[in-house]
Amino acid sequence: MAKIAFWITAGPDQVDKAMSGLRLAQRLRANRDQDIRVYLFGPGVALGGSSIPAVVEVLSDLRTSEVPVQACPANVTQMGLDEKVITGRGIELEPAGNIMIELVENGYQVVGV
Repeated sequence: MAKIAFWITAGPDQVDKAMSGLRLAQRLRANRDQDIRVYLFGPGVALGGSSIPAVVEVLSDLRTSEVPVQACPANVTQMGLDEKVITGRGIELEPAGNIMIELVENGYQVVGV
């Protein structure tokens, strides 16, 4: 089984780029039962509070497929985003440094989008 972590830095201004990574993550989990994780960092954190229908849908699909989605709490604060909206979508807030170390130590291939 592959262990892949999608590190999404593309934000709402690059929604097509972000969606390619988010959809691939969802499909690898749902169709191939791979060990997938998603981390939203930098501008990508804004996707967690986005009202773009495709983004809302894919985040819901990831949750349904039991793909852990996490985001950087420092970026949430820096961007003035509503933490309750983000966590309400099932996105867990964890510091980027902790997550990066955890992913590497646990053998995930980190793919940047």
